[in-house]
Amino acid sequence: MSNIVTQRFIKCLEKIREDNRVRSSRQFALSLDYLPQSLSEILQGRRDVTIDLVRKAVEVYRFSPMYLFSGEGPCL
Repeated sequence: MSNIVTQRFIKCLEKIREDNRVRSSRQFALSLDYLPQSLSEILQGRRDVTIDLVRKAVEVYRFSPMYLFSGEGPCL
């Protein structure tokens, strides 16, 4: 079972996909200089999100650190 920050990170990723800000998880990973295979493991619950990936998602896609770490407010 992945940790709560990872679960919230996945929710944010699903939200930007719904909003068509990225076409796929692969495109998201590549845009953040992250291996698509590693992101796939995160999405499958086999790995937790890294702090570096969180930082890049916050900078590039405006993921909310408040939401990711406390669950408060909107995810973006």
